[in-house]
Amino acid sequence: MKRLMMLTMLLLLTPVTGFAETVVEGAWVRLPPPVADTAAAYMTIRNHGDKDIEITGIKTAAATNPEFHAMEMHDGMMHMMKMEHVIVPAHGGISFNPGGNHLMLIGLTGELKTGQHIMMTLETSEGESIMVHAEIKDMRGNTSHDKHDMKMDDNMQGHDMHGMHH
Repeated sequence: MKRLMMLTMLLLLTPVTGFAETVVEGAWVRLPPPVADTAAAYMTIRNHGDKDIEITGIKTAAATNPEFHAMEMHDGMMHMMKMEHVIVPAHGGISFNPGGNHLMLIGLTGELKTGQHIMMTLETSEGESIMVHAEIKDMRGNTSHDKHDMKMDDNMQGHDMHGMHH
């Protein structure tokens, strides 16, 4: 028992190598209406590394064509545009939230159900894969949305959305 305790303490005090430079937080998918073939997904992507990370693609078994979309105001109207890639700045992050930039799951491959989880893989220009685990949430009739889910994270608002196509 004493050896186990000493080993545990040693492990806790040993520096962790392989710390994930890219972390995805708060990933979730809004439950779509039963007849819809698209759904919106939201998340925050944080980059703890020293260089920007370029996300060039998304894969998921839940949809045939997942895409990142940017929201921009043009002539007094909000427009949604596909983002060919997403830049996550070094020592920063980017948020995808309701009413703003988001991930569209186009061509759903099956019915999504509240409480179910889907897996997504973000692909970087460096050939790395970032696994994302997202829960399906039914937000219909919910007037007490989590504040974090409804607006961009205060730390992320100033970051430029590179790669938007107009």
